[in-house]
Amino acid sequence: MNIQKLMKEAKLAQKKMAEAQERLASISVEGSAGGGLVTVTATGDGNITKIKLDPSAVDPDDIDLLEDLITAAVNEAQRKSKEVQEAEMGSAMGGLGGMGGLGGLF
Repeated sequence: MNIQKLMKEAKLAQKKMAEAQERLASISVEGSAGGGLVTVTATGDGNITKIKLDPSAVDPDDIDLLEDLITAAVNEAQRKSKEVQEAEMGSAMGGLGGMGGLGGLF
């Protein structure tokens, strides 16, 4: 493979990755726990943007339960965010397999 073709493919890969990252920032996923008592919203790139608590989840005598629900909802939102990331990045890198084994670098 000649170097000019390789450089062209590398630039294309970088462009596709940048586009995928922009899409991820605009995608929203939710994780919830306790049957919806706690809902966490995150972007496709993993940033937590909102935490919503049902008032019935707030029991001053059982803060441990609320902490567990928040943790579970955050973990679910992050798991969903990672799934979206993998799908977007896989899609962005699709068709770039001819980069002489260098496709994994971008």
